[in-house]
Amino acid sequence: MTAIEKRAALAAWVMKISYIAFLLSLSLGTWVWVQEGRQPSITIWLIRVVPILLFAYGVFKHQLRSIAWLCFAILLYFAMAVTEAMSPYVIWFNYIELAVVVMLFCSATIFIRWQAQMLKAKHIEKVSGE
Repeated sequence: MTAIEKRAALAAWVMKISYIAFLLSLSLGTWVWVQEGRQPSITIWLIRVVPILLFAYGVFKHQLRSIAWLCFAILLYFAMAVTEAMSPYVIWFNYIELAVVVMLFCSATIFIRWQAQMLKAKHIEKVSGE
């Protein structure tokens, strides 16, 4: 296993863990640790979770295009998390949600970069070997 393969594998592992943590934080933020003035609702939970669940197959199968689209979708959740973290009704869990969103975005972009480098190196090796 080359160095770039090790880095890509590490980034994939961090991305998958942070993806699961992000789904968990969305669920807990909707059902358990709710900001003042909000009520737990299945509708709100579905609106928050379903768009991210659409990318689950691509995340766990290492599809770079799907992960790139996940990064674009995560930007909206980042804006939401920053808004909630700066709200006058902030709770400690809002900071955790923000940290998880940032970790997911960073690990996904790093994975895309390293995985693409690895695939390019393998392609060059294959072509030069023929």
